Amino acid sequence: MQIVAGYDLYWAERQFAGREALVMGERRVGYDELAERTNRLANALLALGLGQGDRVAVLLSNSVASVETVFAATKAGLAFVALNARHTAAEHADILADSGASAVIAGPELHDIVATACNGNDSIRHVVELGGQAGALDYDRLIEAAPATAPHVELDDDATCRIIYTSGTTGKPKGIRYSYARLYRRQENFFAALEYRLGIEDSMIHVGPLTHAAGNYLLPYYLRGARNIILPRFDPEALLCTVAREGVTTLLLVPTMIQRLLDHVERNGMRHDISSLRCINYGTASTPVHVLRRAMELFGPIFRQHFGMSEAPQPLTVLYPHEHALDGEGLARLASCGRPTMNVRISILDPDGAECAPGTEGEIAIRAEGVADVDYWNRPGLREETVRDGWFHTGDVGRIDEDGFLYIVGRSKDMIITGGFNVYAREVEDALLQNPQIADAAVIGRADDEWGEIIVAAVVPRDGTGPSESDVIENCRAHVAGYKKPREVIFLDAIPRNVAGKIDKTALKRRLNGSGG
Repeated sequence: MQIVAGYDLYWAERQFAGREALVMGERRVGYDELAERTNRLANALLALGLGQGDRVAVLLSNSVASVETVFAATKAGLAFVALNARHTAAEHADILADSGASAVIAGPELHDIVATACNGNDSIRHVVELGGQAGALDYDRLIEAAPATAPHVELDDDATCRIIYTSGTTGKPKGIRYSYARLYRRQENFFAALEYRLGIEDSMIHVGPLTHAAGNYLLPYYLRGARNIILPRFDPEALLCTVAREGVTTLLLVPTMIQRLLDHVERNGMRHDISSLRCINYGTASTPVHVLRRAMELFGPIFRQHFGMSEAPQPLTVLYPHEHALDGEGLARLASCGRPTMNVRISILDPDGAECAPGTEGEIAIRAEGVADVDYWNRPGLREETVRDGWFHTGDVGRIDEDGFLYIVGRSKDMIITGGFNVYAREVEDALLQNPQIADAAVIGRADDEWGEIIVAAVVPRDGTGPSESDVIENCRAHVAGYKKPREVIFLDAIPRNVAGKIDKTALKRRLNGSGG
């Protein structure tokens, strides 16, 4: 079907003209200004000779420009490729080569990294930079020189709109192609999964990188006339101050942020009026039940967990606020990630592909609109490996209880075989995090002559002080079988995590091996 690229953006610009769209620090950007600047940037990119299907890679920290670039690329009919500002030049080079990007837009603080990543890549024709250092086009000058009229690019709705790279916790990231139709379907599914009405009175703080999960909320809020408030990085005091000043209604936090926010309030007290908050979304990684209890006691019953993946154009499960309870059966369900959203089926399968009984662990398989036709970029045959008989095989291990709540145990590839027993790392990590003296934890396997592999725990003590190695092991033993307890504990200042907040096992193994631990 033929569409005008970015027609939803044009609609929102007309519908909410005169309203505030973005806030970052002292800068406030209205729908009118954002419309004009993104029209100009889209026209500038087209004037450079870029056309439908060309990939534009963007390497920006959270900023107004990071919103402008994704909107402008959409209006121009280009394919937007987000790069993670925390990655190395070598990691960027891999994604630039895999995506075949024709242009790169970057921040000035990343100039040297971009130069290194682009070196030897003949497909990159243009580098645009905020500030326009030597060898790069100046971002603002391009915008100023281009016409403000809407480009109105017509294309087929199956044209490539995004290439989203997975977080790559155990290997190299995989690109997933999103067409315009698939992107618009994601917005519809997002609204269907909400239990509250999103409107012009709402506002959301984006503190996580807009290149990842936080960016999924940007467009839905924009399309409802709500404000998107951007923070450059996570800082507990700045977050609470912004909630109070702007009357923020919604947050999206990863578990590590929740933990740090609680620690900050416990040390300094709650000095801000945060009564405007009505929903705190969280997910991407396991959240210890004792942390959720503390959070609910502080903020109230406004937490909403979701489980999803880059391959799926919608939230797959949601644990709604009313399903968060501090006693009875509800307390146990805090360890789950909720029940499937509308039009999503989830099954637990055994190695032969048969459905498991409730409470039995197996591989999590998904059947939902847009999942079976997942389109991997430059990975021929991968869809056939992951989608069988209409079911998308996630590689995650979990179980479903009698009432349909999903519990994730771990990754099938993140399994440790010790003494002939299979142990999922996440199960041990969750047990470690039951210890209130531990702020963060990760588990890996290490080759061992006697056991095949031994379980090694990397832990971050709370407040710089914490338990001894024997205390960590014995406390963990109280929550899991003896063969699942760590045989070695290494204390770190921080667990390496990727942009999604997930433990980066590759980096962790490299770090521990490099340290000789």
